[in-house]
Amino acid sequence: MKINKKFIIEIRSWVLSVLIAFVIVVFFNSEVFAKVIVQQSSMENTLFSNQQLIVDKLSYKSEDPKRGDIIIFLENDEKGTIADEALRIIEDIASIFNHNKKYDCKGNRLVKRVIGVAGDEIDIKNGFVYVNGNKIEEPYVKGETETREFNLPVMVGRNKLFVLGDNRMVSKDSRKFGLIDIKQVEGKAIYRVYPFNSFGKIN
Repeated sequence: MKINKKFIIEIRSWVLSVLIAFVIVVFFNSEVFAKVIVQQSSMENTLFSNQQLIVDKLSYKSEDPKRGDIIIFLENDEKGTIADEALRIIEDIASIFNHNKKYDCKGNRLVKRVIGVAGDEIDIKNGFVYVNGNKIEEPYVKGETETREFNLPVMVGRNKLFVLGDNRMVSKDSRKFGLIDIKQVEGKAIYRVYPFNSFGKIN
């Protein structure tokens, strides 16, 4: 039986595409970097829904997050097991070949800005945030900062962080769920990579 040469070429091309996609995903979802899709409007006007970010997962292995860092963390959860990471890679590979599907395999992944670190006292008064008694300048903020359910002022304990979204009127953050544990943090958002007209370093 004669095999069609065009068919063989198409099969080889498909296999090569799968292998390339796998290498890309493994690299960007390794212990060094990850690709994350912004799913909410809580970080406007710094980040917008559906923007894709590159996350540095290496920096926080040698130092803790700093005030002003934009971090990715898991709400009410810690970083996953090896099995969880393997499943995430498989789902990310699927997302490459399904461009119409909005994908972020960890639905409880949040993007927020670090406001307070261990030893800081955080308070919100008259729509402004105070750290250790000093009102901080926040030119990135959209909307007024309300206090909500969480009791303030609060002292940030060891290995804890106080985080807020830049879009203060809609953000679900430490005013709602309280302090987060550093173990929940996956990494620091460093670049926007998609859409291309928003490509650049995140400040």
